[in-house]
Parts: sequence; structure tokens; C-alpha cells
Amino acid sequence: MRWRQCRHTGQFIPVDEAARKQDESHGIIVRGNFDAFVSVVDGTVIDSHRALEQHNKRNGVVNASEFSQEFLANKRKERERFYEGKHSRQETFKRKQEIHEIITQAERNHGH
Repeated sequence: MRWRQCRHTGQFIPVDEAARKQDESHGIIVRGNFDAFVSVVDGTVIDSHRALEQHNKRNGVVNASEFSQEFLANKRKERERFYEGKHSRQETFKRKQEIHEIITQAERNHGH
């Protein structure tokens, strides 16, 4: 659920469907039916909201719906530029550093 705070009144305003449902129900979270699916991350079957929350926490992932369309569009442009070979040396170096840090962190987490 995502909310934003009005700078004038200080009140929180719902900005997504889940927050709107909670707001309309006066604080009670209302969730719709849940269709089970297989996770593309780890292959487990997700059959409830609780199972999805646990899965996301366990795997360190979030739902794509938590990102704005603007954020997703910018990331798409970054990927396109990278794959078209239109990335600068600085961008290439930064990406290599990020990859190195990810690998180092993964090795630390697995005790290698």
C-alpha cells in the first residue's frame, strides 16, 4: 500500500488501490480473492497474500506494482541504452562495480 502526505493538511492520501480500499474501510484492510501462482523467483506456489509477503521477504524481492510507471519507463530506457551499446565508460564502470558488489555480498551470505 502506498500513501502520500498532503503538504498543506498533513493528512495521508491513498495513491494505490490497496490503500484506497483500506481508507474506505476506515483502517480495515480489505483484500480480494487470490489466485495461486508459481513464483518465477524460486518456483514455490504462492496461494495467499501472506504466502506472497513471506516469499517476497525471503527472496528480497518486491512486486512490480510498487514502482511508478515513470520509474519503470526510466529503467527500460537505461536497459535499452545499455544493450544498444550507447553507454559511457563511466556507466560501464559503475555497472561493473555494482555487479562485483552483488557477487561479493552473495559470497558473504553463503559463507564462501
